[in-house]
Amino acid sequence: MKLRVPAAWIGAIALVASLITFTPTQSAEAADAAQFDPGNLISDANFFNGSAMTAGEVQSFIAGKLPSCRSGYTCLPSYTQNTPSMPALAGRCAAYTGAGGESASAIIAKVGAACGISQKVLLVLLQKEQSLVTDTWPSAGQYASATGYSCPDTAACDPAYAGFFFQVYHAARQFKSYAANPGNWNHQAGRVNYIRYDTELSCGSSPVYIANQATAGLYNYTPYQPNAAALANLYGTGDSCSAYGNRNFWRIYSDWFGSPNSDTSLVKTSASSTVYLVSGGAKYGVPSLEVLSALAPLGAVGIVSQGYLDGFTTKHDVGRTLRGPDGSIYFFDAGIKLGITSCQQAVDYGASCAEDGYVQLTEGQISAFRTGPNLLPVLGTTAGNRYYIKDGQKREILDDQSQALAGIPAGFNVLTEGAVSALPLGAPITRDSVFFNERGTNNFSFLTGSKRYGVPGQASSFGIPARNAGVLSWPSIALIPNSGILFEGTVAVPGKPEVHFLSAAGRQTWPAGVGGWTNGAALPMSEALVNTYTSLGSISVGALVKSASNATVYVVMPTELKPIGSWAALMAMSPGGTPNILTVSESVIAALPKGIVALTAGSLVRSPGDATIWLINGTMNRIPVSSFIMTNAAGITAWETFPQDRIDAYPIAPSVLGFGFVCDGRKYVSGSGSIHLVPAEQESLYPITYLELDRFTCNQLPVGAPATKFLRDADSNTIYLLDGGMKRPIGSMWLFNHLGGDSIGYLNVPWHFVTLIPTGPDA
Repeated sequence: MKLRVPAAWIGAIALVASLITFTPTQSAEAADAAQFDPGNLISDANFFNGSAMTAGEVQSFIAGKLPSCRSGYTCLPSYTQNTPSMPALAGRCAAYTGAGGESASAIIAKVGAACGISQKVLLVLLQKEQSLVTDTWPSAGQYASATGYSCPDTAACDPAYAGFFFQVYHAARQFKSYAANPGNWNHQAGRVNYIRYDTELSCGSSPVYIANQATAGLYNYTPYQPNAAALANLYGTGDSCSAYGNRNFWRIYSDWFGSPNSDTSLVKTSASSTVYLVSGGAKYGVPSLEVLSALAPLGAVGIVSQGYLDGFTTKHDVGRTLRGPDGSIYFFDAGIKLGITSCQQAVDYGASCAEDGYVQLTEGQISAFRTGPNLLPVLGTTAGNRYYIKDGQKREILDDQSQALAGIPAGFNVLTEGAVSALPLGAPITRDSVFFNERGTNNFSFLTGSKRYGVPGQASSFGIPARNAGVLSWPSIALIPNSGILFEGTVAVPGKPEVHFLSAAGRQTWPAGVGGWTNGAALPMSEALVNTYTSLGSISVGALVKSASNATVYVVMPTELKPIGSWAALMAMSPGGTPNILTVSESVIAALPKGIVALTAGSLVRSPGDATIWLINGTMNRIPVSSFIMTNAAGITAWETFPQDRIDAYPIAPSVLGFGFVCDGRKYVSGSGSIHLVPAEQESLYPITYLELDRFTCNQLPVGAPATKFLRDADSNTIYLLDGGMKRPIGSMWLFNHLGGDSIGYLNVPWHFVTLIPTGPDA
């Protein structure tokens, strides 16, 4: 085992030299004995960092430590020697290429890089063993045993390893040998080791849990720990049982380069899962994995002794705010620090400007975080949420428009969801009359009147995905009052009487009053959102409707819905023979008054107890029939019997059935079993009464050739010329043909029709 020079005298030399000449130029904080941890002298990351310093940086460092040298002596900044080439040794050092007249700084830098040992560690080792970094009058013997390598406490140094280069190189390689075969050495990481206080056995030892390989290597190199007396006088001497080698290594590194464990400010003991952030003389508990992840720039979690932890004053747990040495307060997450611009903003984010609202960091710690923009009142997260942060509460924002309408300035920072996971959730910031969906699902809702209405089934059937305003998380959605009513596509613009039925194809409008409709079952929707749906026209009397959950088809009547009870009745309501049935929500069907089962449009009916024959005029009324002569003339020949209440459901028309009808604004006359259009220029020839028929009734009547100016009495075979509101008998076929009858023909009608037109002189 390789040992250092005798502790009693070499430690004293190092101490005196350091007391006389040491003038720190890179100290972050003076070493504090309360933070000395015998089980974690230095982190592996710091110890085995072969790129910690370049040759130039080493030269600048040692020149700063030793600005002058006594005359006649060669101090470290000026030291040079010829160096040999050293072959690579697997698991230890890469090849070293020697050179003539290499400087001490070049040797330190090249050895550190080749062997993967920090140049800072080598500088501290040179100071700890021979005070070479600060000595203004070093001897040749100090250079010969520069790192104390192969210099046992009980014998002289081995001359085979004498000289500055060999001392630096073999010391570095030895530390890598400890790491390559840790089981071959007395002091091992990851277990409790009994470490002596001095060379004298009577001084005793104590159990130490060695946390890492770097610490184990230092104890294998110098197998003593400082006792309480040595730590009580950190820059001086202790008692007769005090050893100083590893104490001085830790102290010198701390003075020159900051904490030897500076690669991490996050520590825990092996016996506890609690992680602490240590800064200055204080420790702050890390409350969650999210916060620990956000503190990543401060390093990985290191294992320390309980005694080391006990040396720090316990403060509050780490929140999300940090304070730098200059008093600036930052919000932090994902390795980024964002400036907090006011104490109110600190309160908004769950902290305060008081000491218990932030974690105080050193300059080195705060500098480890990347600097981001100043914190804004809105925080977006990588999970897709966007929150308004106010008074220690977060409220999810639906979209940009909701943010603007709430008077919240535009823009937001983006961090992780964990950045505000500790803040309680408030009701989301939304706007009225929007569709939104639950994050990560296909569940959509409609928001109106500050209540939400769930969308059943496929939202695409209502064209919602294309109109979706944004997404919210379920916890936020749960804070919006639930109406308990499903959105079924029935909406109305506030202040307007009509209702709209929405579908992916567009909107069907139902005018107020048709079918007895009121807006009671419609949900309020803004006109702007309604107008994003293409208009598919308006529902009118006679339209066919049904709900998705029920097969019953209804015909829309002026003041109610009538269920259609037969296929014939349905076909009578279906122009072209194909029913056009609009599907509406069940709530609409339920909201409208219902009539008795509809009768077939254009059919003749009577009740068992009444001989009166009625023509069912579609959705309008029932027309009394005084004689089958009129119905036969129009091509209506059969009648059915129905209960009186079904017949009474239709209002009575103001006139009885005659020979004149109005269908779709045009006039027709009946005869020969069909109806015949009366051209506009001939309407004066037929001075009869015209009764308006429902369009469905008109569709059931057979249509013949248009009427002409000639009329034939089917009972007497007399042909008449219609002229000037009169009928003028034609005495012969020759005259009929002469008057043009052979080219246009005549309308064959019953005698009752003929009598309705006054008789004039013969043609």
